[in-house]
Amino acid sequence: MSENVYIKLAPLKSLTRLMTFSKVKVVCLLMVLTLTLLIMASYNLTWDRIRLPFTTSPDQVRPGVVQSNTAAAEVSSQNSLIDMKQLVEIINSKLEYTPRKVPDEKDVIEMDSHLFSVIPRHFLPGVKSPCWYEEISSERSTDPYRNNHYCPGSPTRETLCDIMRPNFHKHLQHRDGKLFRLRCLPYFYIIGQPKCGTTDLYSRLRMHPEVQYSIIKEPQWWTRRRCGYTHIQSAFKGIFPVEDYLDLFDKAAQHIQEEMTRNSSGDHHITQFVTVEASGAIMWDNQVWRYVRRDRKETEPGFLTQDFIHALQPGAKLIIILRDPVERLYSDYLYFRRDKKTVKDFHQKAMKSVQLFQSCLSEWSLRSCVHNISLLRAMPVR
Repeated sequence: MSENVYIKLAPLKSLTRLMTFSKVKVVCLLMVLTLTLLIMASYNLTWDRIRLPFTTSPDQVRPGVVQSNTAAAEVSSQNSLIDMKQLVEIINSKLEYTPRKVPDEKDVIEMDSHLFSVIPRHFLPGVKSPCWYEEISSERSTDPYRNNHYCPGSPTRETLCDIMRPNFHKHLQHRDGKLFRLRCLPYFYIIGQPKCGTTDLYSRLRMHPEVQYSIIKEPQWWTRRRCGYTHIQSAFKGIFPVEDYLDLFDKAAQHIQEEMTRNSSGDHHITQFVTVEASGAIMWDNQVWRYVRRDRKETEPGFLTQDFIHALQPGAKLIIILRDPVERLYSDYLYFRRDKKTVKDFHQKAMKSVQLFQSCLSEWSLRSCVHNISLLRAMPVR
């Protein structure tokens, strides 16, 4: 009988274990499903508030400022939120304007006659970079960087100027009882928007043996310093003459001169060294026009930075580097903001800036709004 009982109980125990195991699987499955639903629900609830529209078109961007509750968001969306389609339509309508009238060369020269008196209209034929020989007085040759406004800017710049002083006299040329120095402008300019990689590109190009660079990556001479401003928010600091700017390329000019000397004794091929500077703001910064021509009631600048560069160097080369505009703006926000940085704060500030720009477009031309300094200062993101 004991053997028969055991035989009958054995299948019952196996069945009990199977049922217990099935219950565990069911419970686990239910927990996984519940957790999955919770995660999906949380994403649906928070997605509009935390995501950045890196891959959406203007029509897909949900307009407006983040609201604390659904009711407020619905009211606000009906009353004051931006319609991105409307903004795009406004900009498209503003694009239908007469193209900008490029000023005559004589008018550009009159705006900065000293600049065009220092730099010749033609450069040395055997050099790839725009270089020329300039006569220098014996008095100035004793300390050529004494009055340079760039040198006292920082300890690093002072050190660079000190390094250039001993080599300066070695490269002076004596002709007919006069002293001459080799001067050079950039062969090409690296320009672009902030946070687009201009610094990285500049650093990589510097490693090329035939690239000669200015001792300062971003002199900001064309956009600000030649007009006497270091930052657009700061007061007038004093004009940096073009001679100070050209001094930044003395080291490059000395290398080019050494290469020219080697070529003159052997093969007479063109000196291939090229000079470069990387003030990215040359592409977009024309804000000083408001200060330079404050006596005139103009809504947009009559002269832009490129007008002066083109008049001096019609064959200047430009390397322009850009980036996805939304990613660029977010990177700019993270880099330049000093207060608390959050995705929500970025979204609110970006939408506020778009609102301000849309308001300007309702009254003024697209070009006037782009060059409106007061508008740029009011925008919470650049």
